[in-house]
Amino acid sequence: MPNDAVEFGKIPQAAERKENHTLTVRESARMFESAGVARTERSIINWCQPNRQGIARLDSYFDPNERKYYITPQSIEAVIQEEIQRSKKTDGATASEDFGNPVTHVKHPPHSDNEKTDETQRIKQLERELKDSKIL
Repeated sequence: MPNDAVEFGKIPQAAERKENHTLTVRESARMFESAGVARTERSIINWCQPNRQGIARLDSYFDPNERKYYITPQSIEAVIQEEIQRSKKTDGATASEDFGNPVTHVKHPPHSDNEKTDETQRIKQLERELKDSKIL
């Protein structure tokens, strides 16, 4: 007996290459770079692969013979616009954050040579006492 609820909520996957799958990953990276939103080829490949929900960020087709992804120009343009909007949001948020005066550094009085030698002698004495107590 078939169970129709199994197919509910699944997104159909395109198993064939369409005529608008024309751009390679390298060409897509060049488009991102020319738009001023540089992305690596690896990040574009990750966007071609489905996420946990089974949805890919870019409309792409993986050709098993050539072992390449082919991507539609429309999806590249949409993602470029999303990335531009995302960068505008983060730039505006950092510019509006004003944290006030910077922390001033505490100036310590300079140690004299006598104080330094006294401290080192005291440290050596404590180390000896600790070693003696471990031995006992």
